[in-house]
Amino acid sequence: MDFQNSVLADHAYSEILKKILSLEIKPGSRIREDILAEQLGVSRTPVREAVNRLTQNGFITYVKRKGLYCVKVTRQDLLNLLELRIALESLSFEKCIDMASEEDINGIQKIVNDFNEKLAVILTHNESLLGTEIALLHNDYDVRFHVAIATISNSARLVQYVNEVETMLLIPRQRIYTSNEREEIVRLSWAQHQLIINAIRARNKEAATKLLEDHRKLMVDTQVNIDNSDESA
Repeated sequence: MDFQNSVLADHAYSEILKKILSLEIKPGSRIREDILAEQLGVSRTPVREAVNRLTQNGFITYVKRKGLYCVKVTRQDLLNLLELRIALESLSFEKCIDMASEEDINGIQKIVNDFNEKLAVILTHNESLLGTEIALLHNDYDVRFHVAIATISNSARLVQYVNEVETMLLIPRQRIYTSNEREEIVRLSWAQHQLIINAIRARNKEAATKLLEDHRKLMVDTQVNIDNSDESA
């Protein structure tokens, strides 16, 4: 793929992912490359490349003899993802505590500081924009935070797996942004992030493990147990 098509494919990937995460493309709905290409104003080549990447990353699934569909995450899928996330992040936190320099920890702290500063600005905006703006900010920085911790391990595989699981969890997370408690949930999540950094700085594995369990409970309460009658996320 030439440079121009590569740039267009990156743009298409970003825009299609945004449509999936904003629920403009509904879970379980058909994905048509020709319609996406028309909506994005590009040829089908970069859209096809973007769709292939989204399929590899788990956002789109291919159904034999039917075509491409937006992934639908069931309640059990979500519980399985959260279980996998805890296993990966337990290792990630342990490696970080053992290996992180002060500079590394300060880099993670900067992610939290930047998020809080940008959230404060967003909260001054029009109410009608808050859900979307908070969602985009939280999605971006939450993945950055957890990947940054994994990166300190110097394990490319661990970074890859953490990134994949964190990214997949963005789909069910969208339900919190329509909640009246979205600001409280997001603030609590980032307060936990700060406590995680404090535990890493103190080299306290026991505290980090406890905080990871608290983080898991918050995810279960806000992403799994919102509506027990709904099997899709």
